[in-house]
Amino acid sequence: MGLLSRFEGKMEDTVEGAADRMGAAPLSPVQIAKKAEKQMRREKMVGAGKQYAPTLYTVLVNPDDDRRLLGYYPTLAGETETYLSAKAAEHGLVMDGHPLVRFIVDDDLRHGKFDVIAEMVASPLVEQLRQEEFARYGLMRSQSGRPVAPAPAPAPAGGYGYQEPAYQAPQAYDDYGYEDAGADEPHTMMFDAAADGYDDVDENDARQAYIYDITNDRAFTLPGRAETIGRESKNDIVIPDINVSRVHAEIRQDESGAWILTDLGSTNGTIVNGRQIKSIALHDADRIVMGTTNLEFQLI
Repeated sequence: MGLLSRFEGKMEDTVEGAADRMGAAPLSPVQIAKKAEKQMRREKMVGAGKQYAPTLYTVLVNPDDDRRLLGYYPTLAGETETYLSAKAAEHGLVMDGHPLVRFIVDDDLRHGKFDVIAEMVASPLVEQLRQEEFARYGLMRSQSGRPVAPAPAPAPAGGYGYQEPAYQAPQAYDDYGYEDAGADEPHTMMFDAAADGYDDVDENDARQAYIYDITNDRAFTLPGRAETIGRESKNDIVIPDINVSRVHAEIRQDESGAWILTDLGSTNGTIVNGRQIKSIALHDADRIVMGTTNLEFQLI
């Protein structure tokens, strides 16, 4: 039996078998898995002699389908993640950690229609999104670290069951039907520049600073005054990413010449060199992640 057939068998009773209880036929798990695989192969990247597969898969669904299938998302996501991992290995693709599949409402989609967006996202951010998704579905970790799902629709055990790393996704995508967590939501793994030894700033003097948007291949010149970064068009630096807050962060040069990046209470936080920050003095070539967008601070 092929991989897709085994996947279909696992999902049939869990999701497709619920069609009668939910009214019109729900989205097909097999079609979601097949489209995710197609996007994985389409968005792969080549580097250092290897082919890399995306690790974040966002499934856009109609609001009505979202309400009907919400209780089945943990199982469907977990099964699809396991399927994608196996298909990546089959195609010789490397994944930077376990993939994450999440579901977000798109009001423009008709009932029964869906889309899949596959993205290359840094592993720390994927794990952060996984934790948030886990909380969204009200799942708990057992002592072994495996997810434990309350009824309804507990994940089937074994095989392609939802057993791999605890599944968790973004709260608060206000444009996609979730309530915004707001600036008061606490973040973990945060640190300040002063506590991290970023005191010497002599490398910054007299050099032009830029924010390079790696994901969208754009560069923004930094004039020195405070500039905002976010999803809204009113920002000085606009990041077209649904996972970026409307006004996400601020960057400015202080009196000493240091370039200071400050998170403005964003929903999903700001990550610099793999760590979530509140405020930090940047060095040349520091890597920044906001939402699913990769940025680099550059001094030239």
